[in-house]
Amino acid sequence: MVKKGDTLIEVTLAVGIFSMIAIAVVAVLSNSTSNAQTALESTLAREQVDSQTEALRFIQSSYINDKDSKYAKLWEEITNNHSIAVDNSTYTDKIEEILKYTPETCDELYEKEGVNSIYFQKAFVINPSTLGTFDSDNIGDVLYGANEAVFKPASTYPRLIDKDNVNGGFTAEGIYVIAVKDHGTTNIAQGNNSSKTSAFYDFYIRTCWYGSNADKPSAVSTVIRLYNPTITTTTNTITK
Repeated sequence: MVKKGDTLIEVTLAVGIFSMIAIAVVAVLSNSTSNAQTALESTLAREQVDSQTEALRFIQSSYINDKDSKYAKLWEEITNNHSIAVDNSTYTDKIEEILKYTPETCDELYEKEGVNSIYFQKAFVINPSTLGTFDSDNIGDVLYGANEAVFKPASTYPRLIDKDNVNGGFTAEGIYVIAVKDHGTTNIAQGNNSSKTSAFYDFYIRTCWYGSNADKPSAVSTVIRLYNPTITTTTNTITK
């Protein structure tokens, strides 16, 4: 004979078991969704990194083929005004710290001071959408140096937002590039003068953002080495 008390206990137990199963299912689905979101963000970040990589390779290749082209001026602007000279004493003392790239927060990259700052590192970014159409007299339409109007922490994932889609202009959220001159710089003769130059440049393309429900920043980065074809190196000298 079944008593009412026994039925109540069975119903309560059944509801409890069902609730536990439902919570477990929701937790698994939530974790799967979070992992999928993280994977998607990482893929999108890599695409942005690849875009900067291909743009730099194209600019250098175009410079090699035609020293009078608008891309030659763009290459010279990057290497002359947006690169770090390793023979600079301030930089040399902190080179390992700069190149290590292990930000504790994404915000620290956008602070005005410190070796991790995009301003200290002379960061820049290329706008791929205007790379084929910019005018040589308006390099600022395709090359952006570190400034608060363009460089911003990622609101979702690293991305470039074209000025046609945003009020206030082009922005680079959570992505930037730094160029480092060849550490084997040597004096070379130029007429009666002697100046310092470099045989190659290392371009560090970096991203930083916070994934879904993440407390620590995510980062995808790479480095490519591009040579200045007008300079050759030997054991003891660098000559043009």
